[in-house]
Order: sequence, then C-alpha cells, then structure tokens
Amino acid sequence: MPILTVTTWPTLGDEKSQLLIEKLTDVVHETTGAPLDKITVLIQEVPQSRWGEGGVLGDNPEFPTLSRRKHKAG
Repeated sequence: MPILTVTTWPTLGDEKSQLLIEKLTDVVHETTGAPLDKITVLIQEVPQSRWGEGGVLGDNPEFPTLSRRKHKAG
C-alpha cells in the first residue's frame, strides 16, 4: 500500500510533523481509497550540513542566493 517519504531539514518539530502526517494520510486515503492502516508516512530529517543545492551546503549563510544560481561564476 502507499508509502510516502518526506525529506526535509530538521525544522518541523513534533506538532508540525504530526499534522503533516495526518494531512498526507488523509489526502492519500481520499484520493486512492487506501485503508488508513495501510498508509505509511515517513519523515526523513537531513541536517543542513548534509543537504546541498546548486553545489552549496544548506548551512552556508549565502545558501538562499548561491543555491539558486544557474551557472557557476568564473
């Protein structure tokens, strides 16, 4: 049955994680008709120092800008 994996930085906290799991479960149940007890949601939390976009680590202070580059400088 459906298994959903959400990969994110460890910023959600327990309350938001619980809400996300509930809402994703509801959407999958309503959309596919899968029984609630057969829907699995996993939240993988990856530290920002182990997450990169555009060749830039997530914990780099300039991440919001550098990770959106289309081309490497130089």
